[in-house]
Amino acid sequence: MTLVSDFQKQSPGSELVELFEIEKADGSFAYFTRGEDSDGSSLQMYDYSSPSTLRTYAPIPITMDGFDIKATGAMARPVFNVAIVDNTFSTAIGTTDYDTLLGKKVIRRLTLKRYLQGESSDPGSGNTPIEFTRQVWTISKINARDALTLSYELTAPFDLQGVQIPAREIVSNACPWEYTGASPDLAEHAKCGGCSWHQESKFTRQNYTTSGTAVNGTEHTVYVTLDDEYIVPASGSFTNYTTASGATSFSVSDYIKTTGTAVKVTTTGSFTSASITEYWIVNTAGTKTALGTPSDSNAKFDRVRVHQGAYSNSTTYNAYTDDKLNDIVTYASGGKTYAWKTKVTHAGNAPGFNNFWKRADECGKKLSSCGKRFGFSPVDATSATSRAKAEINTTVTLPFGAFPGSKNFK
Repeated sequence: MTLVSDFQKQSPGSELVELFEIEKADGSFAYFTRGEDSDGSSLQMYDYSSPSTLRTYAPIPITMDGFDIKATGAMARPVFNVAIVDNTFSTAIGTTDYDTLLGKKVIRRLTLKRYLQGESSDPGSGNTPIEFTRQVWTISKINARDALTLSYELTAPFDLQGVQIPAREIVSNACPWEYTGASPDLAEHAKCGGCSWHQESKFTRQNYTTSGTAVNGTEHTVYVTLDDEYIVPASGSFTNYTTASGATSFSVSDYIKTTGTAVKVTTTGSFTSASITEYWIVNTAGTKTALGTPSDSNAKFDRVRVHQGAYSNSTTYNAYTDDKLNDIVTYASGGKTYAWKTKVTHAGNAPGFNNFWKRADECGKKLSSCGKRFGFSPVDATSATSRAKAEINTTVTLPFGAFPGSKNFK
């Protein structure tokens, strides 16, 4: 007896049953059914790869659609919805961190109920299970989640987004590692993932003599924003581009400043217009006339941010409606120095993970974010306070953690 002959009849003599196998973070599987049995009990069927092993499928509210397979056009991306109102699903997969299933498999088995274990046409232990061809999908992303339902989008395992290089699922433009999780100043047992950027943004590259001999490098502190913008000390020298004449020439890696206006948020929460200074680095040599006005849309300039130096308890730090303009400081605590950006206008509140501050040095989770850090090229390689050149060093090898992955960690 086969499913083909069953479905050639006017009635196959048994209802169709869907069984789902979901790969867990540890590589084992959880087994579910939609509860097709009238009394909502578990169903059992022999394993596809090991026919003598009996699998038990627990009933749980599941819907899954979008299985259409087309010869042309985009590949199918089924949606897998599962109820999480109780702990049945989380207990079965061993976690409530549903992001851990990204990149894992969902296997859909389709058969008639009569071929399940204990039913009238049970093929028995050791015999090949009678079922349609299994469908194997890869969990690509979480579509939606609320208190009741979790929804995953699936992709075909042969979709480009299912390629593993090496053995790591590429399903979105995101780095899978915790930022600075493998910082060289951490003990080996404390390291997490592959991002080896230093916790305090310290970076040392070997310098080279004219003959090509490597010498001890200079340690630099390289802060970079979420938008891949360098953060440099405000105390440095900046050419006033606003007052420069049109014939004034600028070189690549010149640091300049312009003036503008922004809306500042006061300590009481009201808004006021304020003059601001904006900072840039020139990445194309030319006169002011040829370069034009610095802006985020002018490719001849890259925006940079500045920090005010060490935090002062008596200084008022300003916030704006565009939080990219908020004041930035450095602050040492617990033997570590970090760059912090204010969230609100205030004074007297020390930096930390609180209502007043957030880290200014954040990773944008792109290859360009790694490039800004590991490709940092100082204007003066022997000066610890040197600012970055406009061009990054593209000859360096990015660390293992720099490859795009599946889950966006901060």
